[in-house]
Amino acid sequence: MASAEREPSMCAHLPLLVAPDGSKLSKRRHGPVVSVTTYRDEGFLPEAFINFLCLLGWSPKDDREKMTRQELVDAFSLEGINRANAVVNFKESATTPEETFDPKAVWLNAEHIRGMAIKELSARLRPIVLEAGFQVTPEENGVITPLIRERIKLLRDVLTAADFFFVDELPPYDPAELIPQKGDAAMALKVLTRTVRCWLKLSSSMIRWIRRSAALLRNWGLKLDKCFSRYAWLFAGEKNAPPLFETLEVLGRDKALIRIEQAIRKLK
Repeated sequence: MASAEREPSMCAHLPLLVAPDGSKLSKRRHGPVVSVTTYRDEGFLPEAFINFLCLLGWSPKDDREKMTRQELVDAFSLEGINRANAVVNFKESATTPEETFDPKAVWLNAEHIRGMAIKELSARLRPIVLEAGFQVTPEENGVITPLIRERIKLLRDVLTAADFFFVDELPPYDPAELIPQKGDAAMALKVLTRTVRCWLKLSSSMIRWIRRSAALLRNWGLKLDKCFSRYAWLFAGEKNAPPLFETLEVLGRDKALIRIEQAIRKLK
């Protein structure tokens, strides 16, 4: 090339990607955890995965981590390449997908999810919900998405964070979870029974009948937050759930009543 009066090309080599034990990544040795399709199938966003890969062996030197593809292109320079090999901290013996992958990859994916517009995120979540056998319209999924966006790290987490919205009846749970602190089963049963009677008389909007129930409970000397302190179990069948009023808005009056009646049967 010098004889052709051209400047020699500059070549660079990124650091090798290695496993936690320092060995070179190998699909034969390490299995699906080093396959790109595994990340795709478990719910990583393409832009988040690219973000993660680019930070293996390179950094923008300004403490940024969550970056768009264009930001990565604009910030790249050979001076940012590290000399040491980059470790991908996966766990081959993990019991859940989240534990399997490098924590930084999961964190970056969650950050990209939180930064997405609701409409775009909903469009990416709905095919996963439909593939799992749940029927949900784009409009319904659009209402559910903002309630779970902060609670998911991978796209497939929608199946555990929002499944209770899609089913007609909750899976079995311990009735003791329905009893609030400083209360007993009799009090919980009384509150739920009278709440059903109150709600059955109302045909107005969800917020109105929730407020009507709150007023009724105050008349009994009770507080809504204490009576429904275990609402996550009552309406979602699990320990954690989105905020109460928003959850009830999505469930709708009839489905919420079915869940309460199911709880009453458990307490009897």
